[in-house]
Amino acid sequence: MNKVENLKKVKLSMEAGTTAEHMNLIPQALEFEFIFGIGPAGMCPFEYQLVNKNKDDIVTLHLRKEEAHHFFGHLHLPLPNLLDKNNSVFLKIAILKIEQPDSKEVVKALAESAAHPGGCDCGCGC
Repeated sequence: MNKVENLKKVKLSMEAGTTAEHMNLIPQALEFEFIFGIGPAGMCPFEYQLVNKNKDDIVTLHLRKEEAHHFFGHLHLPLPNLLDKNNSVFLKIAILKIEQPDSKEVVKALAESAAHPGGCDCGCGC
């Protein structure tokens, strides 16, 4: 079976809520696709939550405001500014797809990852 591991392209669906049972902070699930395990500092804590998971697995996380930047590391998930209004949120992450990316996708993701850290203007606070 295809598992989440280094250099795999992973597509996720994400919901956010005020409790683990109530995904009520965004109107519909958001999708995010990335190449797993290519961060300049290695895997971030978020990636450790996904490692060795399979397609259709679901991971539920409780994220506190002060932990968010470190937790997601080099990844820039398309979550709206949920933590501006909440001290913590619950995330329900579903693994939609795991596949082998082509070499161009890996090179592009590596270049974007290397270019991002250190005072970018994307609003991530790095």
